[in-house]
Amino acid sequence: MANPNPKEKWGSKIGVILVVASSAIGLGNYLRFPGQAVKNGGGAFMVPYIISFLLLGVPVCLSEWILGRMGNRHGHSTPNILRNFLSGFPLRFASTIAIIVPVVIYIYYVFIEAWCLSYAIDFITGAIQLAPEGIQKGTEAYTRTIVDNASKTFMATTGASETGLSFKGNILYYVLICYVINFSLVYLGISRGLESLAKKAVPILLLSSFIVLGRVLSLDGIEKGLGKMWNPDWSSLLKGEVWIAAAGQIFFSLSVGFGIILSFSSYLGKKDDVILSGISASSVNEFVEVALGGMITIPVGFLFLGATVASFGTFGMGFIALPAVFSLMPAGQLFGAIWFTILFIAALTSSISMIQPGISFLEEGFHLKRRYSVSYLFPFTLFFTLLIAYYNKGFIALDLTDFWIGTFLIYILATIQVILYGWKIGPQ
Repeated sequence: MANPNPKEKWGSKIGVILVVASSAIGLGNYLRFPGQAVKNGGGAFMVPYIISFLLLGVPVCLSEWILGRMGNRHGHSTPNILRNFLSGFPLRFASTIAIIVPVVIYIYYVFIEAWCLSYAIDFITGAIQLAPEGIQKGTEAYTRTIVDNASKTFMATTGASETGLSFKGNILYYVLICYVINFSLVYLGISRGLESLAKKAVPILLLSSFIVLGRVLSLDGIEKGLGKMWNPDWSSLLKGEVWIAAAGQIFFSLSVGFGIILSFSSYLGKKDDVILSGISASSVNEFVEVALGGMITIPVGFLFLGATVASFGTFGMGFIALPAVFSLMPAGQLFGAIWFTILFIAALTSSISMIQPGISFLEEGFHLKRRYSVSYLFPFTLFFTLLIAYYNKGFIALDLTDFWIGTFLIYILATIQVILYGWKIGPQ
């Protein structure tokens, strides 16, 4: 039975580079990287990070680009791409991991995307007020109270304080809004939807990030915060967990092992240069992560909150420490609104990329038209997102899913791809 959907292709080379770059530019760049750097020696973390990028990130990323382009004769869904290189039922069944990983990660990632949208709107409208009354500004008690208020707001907004739908505000409505936006864009296709969004979103992300970075660098005493970022603790390089954390961050940063690049590169022609495209997309992503994500979050966090910022972790850094910082700095509401708008756009471009492999699988595996694929995947994923939201006390469901799917299976899929590239395809 023929595929009922017309053959799609990228509108331009710069388009596919921006789509892949925007799929990788996400919360991992702006939140996870600063958290990992602060936790693992500051500037010293950059040594294993750069080594991991060159020895792990780039080779695995390029292997995905090449596998996707070579495997597109059977279609654009990841099982169809990998079937070119896998023989026998057990191995072909393993290719379904490339569908499980992006779709399941999307299920909980879109929940975090809704947090970003909620915070952006609350900062725009002035609904978030963390400053206490009756306590003198500039005192330790004043800062501590703001941080406590930010923590309570975060736990109430995300429903992490107890099991059930105990949310403050309209977070479930924001989840639904994110779903409608995401699936509407995916419905338009890779060129009119994903590529068109990337061409607009990436410049907006960069411009907005530079605006916030300019404000951060103009703060009095910011050199103290920058010192925490670039004055390395060399002793941390002797710790194995620092090197493991750096390698893990590279996987998250470049979105390798997600199955996304496999799907996107399958829309390229035989003569398209995947090496240049892959390195260009990776370079844009790394620039955003280090020069923007790290330079904004880490210095300003240390400047206002001191060494305690290292204890916040990924979510705490983004949704507790930074809202507290914005409440302490001049024009904080404006820059808080810009910052969380940046996070929302970054999460949006990443989340819609995670949907595409699932849509391609339904189109090719079950010969469904795109509108039916979207109609089926929308309620299926929404149900499980709400399930994670319901069991979100202490982020138990989210952390459990992230470990087994967003960490363990990513390494498994990346390993399969590297073996196929190294032993099945070879240098040619």
